[in-house]
Amino acid sequence: MKIAFPTMDGQSISAHFGRSKGFLVLDAQGSNIQGREVREHNQASTGQDHTDSGGCQGHAHGEGHGHNHAGFARLLQDCQVLVVQGMGAGAVQAFEQAGIRICHVEEDCTPEEAVNRLASDSLDDLKGGTCGCGGHAH
Repeated sequence: MKIAFPTMDGQSISAHFGRSKGFLVLDAQGSNIQGREVREHNQASTGQDHTDSGGCQGHAHGEGHGHNHAGFARLLQDCQVLVVQGMGAGAVQAFEQAGIRICHVEEDCTPEEAVNRLASDSLDDLKGGTCGCGGHAH
């Protein structure tokens, strides 16, 4: 199973899905990680900004913070699960339409811990969208 994580550094889970530089993709059989890759994207400046329904709830985004949710889903089309700290409703909808399960973890969870929790069926699904940025300025 391929499990994707938004990341800024290729090692940890980014707190803000839409601001991530790429995705860490782990190939796992149960809790055994058999492969690891980082997929970078260039979605920071697509010219598309969030709408009220798809943005980071209650937070204003700065200029140049636009991306194509369907493009993210295409980049991860071979993944079965996306693990996030939070993401907006528009991104949730794009991944659900692509058939990719979205799971939510808390801030201090590592990708390896998330794989173990997924293997033991102890990760919660993310529904509807939530910002995981902790109120950071965007």
